[in-house]
Amino acid sequence: MKDKININNLLEIYDNEISKKIKNKRKLIKFEKNKMQSINYIINSLKEENYFIKHYNIFMINEPKYRIVMSLRVKDKIVNHFVTRACLEVKLSKYLDIRNIAARKNMGIDYGIKKLKKYLELNKKYSKFYILKLDISKYFYSIDHDVLKNLIKDKLDDFEYRIISKIIDSTNEEYINQKIEYLKVLYESINPKRKDEIDNIPFYECGKGLPIGNMTSQFLAIFYLSKLDHYIVNDLRLKYYLRYMDDFIIIHHNKAYLENAKDKIINILGKEYKLEINKKKTFIVDNKVGFTFLGYKFKVINNKTIINVSSSTRKGIIKRIKTNRFKFANGKKSYEELFSSITNYKHVFKYASNIKIRNAIDKYWF
Repeated sequence: MKDKININNLLEIYDNEISKKIKNKRKLIKFEKNKMQSINYIINSLKEENYFIKHYNIFMINEPKYRIVMSLRVKDKIVNHFVTRACLEVKLSKYLDIRNIAARKNMGIDYGIKKLKKYLELNKKYSKFYILKLDISKYFYSIDHDVLKNLIKDKLDDFEYRIISKIIDSTNEEYINQKIEYLKVLYESINPKRKDEIDNIPFYECGKGLPIGNMTSQFLAIFYLSKLDHYIVNDLRLKYYLRYMDDFIIIHHNKAYLENAKDKIINILGKEYKLEINKKKTFIVDNKVGFTFLGYKFKVINNKTIINVSSSTRKGIIKRIKTNRFKFANGKKSYEELFSSITNYKHVFKYASNIKIRNAIDKYWF
């Protein structure tokens, strides 16, 4: 990575990935005034290994639910994207299984749903089959720094390892939890009806968690369990398997075998990765009962695959439509933005076999 730290590569990251996506235009204008000086500063700080993330801008959003987002300065965004592109993707992508479907080019929701539909079709030869759905509790907040650094250490050179370790450890600063505490108190006073939801937002333990919103965090989160992916597919011989970050789906015709596999996976998650499962979202069901994944509910009845938008997703969409309409009515959103958001929902949920979501959109659009 060190030989790629130059003006051309960093400017390419800024022009193609950063400047077009920054919503805070004042921040962008400020950076543009001293762009070349800032780029040279980044180059020197990386090469001399005195780079560190100075500060996160921490704020809270409430759609689809209350959660914390940690935004970087423009300089740090450039570094974060550069490190991901020039190092993490180059050095670590080869360890990722094709069933690990999040945050990679040509993968994601469309890819995952098509793969899941294929798995369901292949299991229709059985009169009954079963689905293990497994979810990890507070995944991004629980990723252990030492475990993660041990996983990447022998796959990166010493320079890369030291830079990325600093980024991983950037959640250890005291001001982060202080700001989260302030925001929780503030938003509980603004919206007391959602106090329980806000209370449930975790704090960062020292030595644990990845910053929410960083590109490095997205990639490291999918890499963290890559060895477990291979164990599930190759050692447990569960080839009908998908993982989207912390959301697992495993299909097998033998329920007892799945139960045994679930216990082994949970044991490894605890011992090797220091993670706990979300017990409410971890279970085994048969194909007729169905399960939710990537915003859809899937079930197979009489050899027919039925795909509906999940009720929680539908409620969230209706709520966001109402919010967008309110913003439009009060001049905070243009008609084009409103129309774009509505039509996007229709496109995103194109796999649903019913018209409930379209009816809901039409109802609250007019």
